[in-house]
Amino acid sequence: MELAAPNNQQNRRRQMLPWLGMACILVSFVIAVVRLHPTNFFGLAEDDALYFSSAKALAEGKGYLLASFPGTPIATKYPVFYPWILSWVWRWNPSFPANLVDVIAVSVAFGALYLIVAFLFLRRLRGISDWEALLLTAFCALHPWVIFYSGSVLSDIPFAAMALAALLIAERATQREANNATVICCGIFVGFCMLTRVFGVPIALGVLASAFMHRAWRQLLAFCGCVAPFFAALARQVLFPRVAISPASGAAASSVGWNHTWAYYTSYLKDWTASVPNAAILFATLKNNALLLFHAPAGYLLSPSLDSDRPLGRILVAVVTVAIISGILREARVREIQPIHLALPFYVCLTLFWIYPLADRFLIPFLPLFTAGVWLEGKQVLGMARATLTGTRPMTEKVLAVALGVLIFVFASLVALNYVGGTRKLMAAQSKRRAALLREKREAYQWLSRSTAQDARVVAYEDASLYLYSGRTAVRPFKFTTTEFYDPPRLLGDLDHMTDVPRAINADYWVSSPDDYRFEWPDAYAKGQARAGELERVLPLAFRSDKGDVRVYFLGCIQHAEAPSCQSARSVLFPADTVNPTLGAALR
Repeated sequence: MELAAPNNQQNRRRQMLPWLGMACILVSFVIAVVRLHPTNFFGLAEDDALYFSSAKALAEGKGYLLASFPGTPIATKYPVFYPWILSWVWRWNPSFPANLVDVIAVSVAFGALYLIVAFLFLRRLRGISDWEALLLTAFCALHPWVIFYSGSVLSDIPFAAMALAALLIAERATQREANNATVICCGIFVGFCMLTRVFGVPIALGVLASAFMHRAWRQLLAFCGCVAPFFAALARQVLFPRVAISPASGAAASSVGWNHTWAYYTSYLKDWTASVPNAAILFATLKNNALLLFHAPAGYLLSPSLDSDRPLGRILVAVVTVAIISGILREARVREIQPIHLALPFYVCLTLFWIYPLADRFLIPFLPLFTAGVWLEGKQVLGMARATLTGTRPMTEKVLAVALGVLIFVFASLVALNYVGGTRKLMAAQSKRRAALLREKREAYQWLSRSTAQDARVVAYEDASLYLYSGRTAVRPFKFTTTEFYDPPRLLGDLDHMTDVPRAINADYWVSSPDDYRFEWPDAYAKGQARAGELERVLPLAFRSDKGDVRVYFLGCIQHAEAPSCQSARSVLFPADTVNPTLGAALR
């Protein structure tokens, strides 16, 4: 009996040690996010600024609106839950851009939740000890993409945290002996996933499939009852969508550039239809997305240095992806198939049809599963090599086992070097560039606030950011679609419609920056900048930043092309009108 107390203390210490390690990982994670200076990236993806501007409208009691868009139409594209969360930041601190620190803190908090759930998930896998789980969690925590999205005002990390938590809880909730509280908790997390992103639906299907596989009928019914209200809200948005009122009218409302842009801002379905106009583009989309999805799990380890589009790079990607899948299947056979295994195929199927091929971003909820898969497969291969060396095997087999061990060691070293440098250094350099350019952009935003009317309308690539800084509504000048990506010859012809948007919204000013279109694919960036340069040469300059990189142009000739002073610029501003002069006359 005298030894019981010391033994209990030792057990408690052993139980606490992994959590002390987890605390160190979380501190390192927060430091890594802060060192990236995430406020420099605000507005890069545009979704973040749109989320935050809609959150501002919610906080001010105006409803769920596209507050940055001319005419402030209702928001009909993104589910409301994440902007609602962000609206509490505006209630807490309505001062922009000071509240960017607060809103990024919300993302970091979700990132911490994601990592805690990842650790709980990993330590439950057979063949992975607590210390191995900590090592793999640290890999996820300090991965450049996890750091980047945890410092962004985007729904990716909040969704990943809720999805992974739902799938972890579902491991128990889909068992026959599960109590109702566990099932309800799982259903609520899945419901929040669906109100955050439509990708919550595959998560729900994975949980349903697991309950069905275990014949947990009571739990299945309870889960359906819990998720039904959330699913109904999402289905209502799809089947009976609210109609946003377009600020464009007349012939301008039917122009190609405007229709693509309006669809992009207001409806995933309309945007998808505009981007996939025929079967050829659909097939190309599916093929490209399938390749990206095959590449993405390995890309978390190999990108950007080891996954080049060369024979060796393609071989490495194939080997690592196969190893990840093999490790996942091996663990599933040992522990039985879990909800996360069942959700992944549904999730991949939806991603295949997505027109924005960002597989490394979409698959973040499954990053712990991928890291576990490659780790377990690596242990299996090394175990086989060790058994060959220590057993009574022919010398040739032992030599091959040694060679295999050396190859794995070299590969692991290269992955470690790529992980420490690679994308991390590229992001740090990008952060510095955007910080320098942001100072010039803020000069332009301040000029717009001081020198233009409150109801002035602006065209700018980072439109929602401009609205938050200046209070002026704005729209992107042009929406690239995947049609131009898969059919490059159409790009130049579609860029002839770059003035459709400013003409449709009666824009007064155009803000130009050297990083406009940087988020697009390389050809779109180059040709978009070239077309913008053509327009700048015939538009009067209204403002230039101190260093001259950010400029504001007056758009009088776009709105009044019939003016004598605009005659020489018409062929540059409206090259599409020479193809369809009737439409051009109607627009003017």
